[in-house]
Amino acid sequence: MQSILDIVFPKTCSICSRKGSYLCERCKKLFKRTLPECYGCRRLSSDYTTHGKYKELKRISALDHVFVCWEYNSLTADLLKRYKYNYVYDLAGTLSEFFIENISNSSFLSVLEGSILTNVPISSNRLRERGFNQTLEVSKTLANRLNIPFSEDILKRRNSYGHQSLKDRDERKALSYKDFVVNSNFNISSYKSITVIDDVITTGSTLESICFCLKKFWGEDLIVNAACMFRGRAYYLKQTNQ
Repeated sequence: MQSILDIVFPKTCSICSRKGSYLCERCKKLFKRTLPECYGCRRLSSDYTTHGKYKELKRISALDHVFVCWEYNSLTADLLKRYKYNYVYDLAGTLSEFFIENISNSSFLSVLEGSILTNVPISSNRLRERGFNQTLEVSKTLANRLNIPFSEDILKRRNSYGHQSLKDRDERKALSYKDFVVNSNFNISSYKSITVIDDVITTGSTLESICFCLKKFWGEDLIVNAACMFRGRAYYLKQTNQ
């Protein structure tokens, strides 16, 4: 059936429209890899560890390790919007494979040892609107390929109104920690950490809210990590190149 569909509706690159795949090898090279850095201060951190001063500042909302794969720019922003809002569902597999390839060749792979993966949940309203959760599909593929435990039942998200992408920076930062609910029946004792999968970091408010909820429920000693596809360039790097 799939081969017939490929003939009738041939796969084309989501960037250059070249036939053959949803993301061709040539366009993959346009993705700019990020360097290992501290999530908070954006300075180099070889194992993606969040530096102590930032953790002290943020206290229990500070993630312990954050892997970011590519720079979020006009090219990747357009691709991600097509995936999330234009329902290019099959692009999930292509992005997942590319994401896994980069994680596998990074020091973050050791951070995942003993961890359980979960995805950033979306509200039931948003799920009905889109028909799928983009981070869930990526998380499942990542867990399966790297043989890492996965659960989508660790967190739930209450219904919210309005797209995050349409909110400004201050509105995103005002995201309430009450938007997320921890599943009290989930047994975390078998795992060294929880690693949350997300697509893009903007202000970081969503991930910090999740981190706060998890550590408030299970204790501040719980290690909470994140693995994300995209993040914008650090402000000081933009200033340097001007």
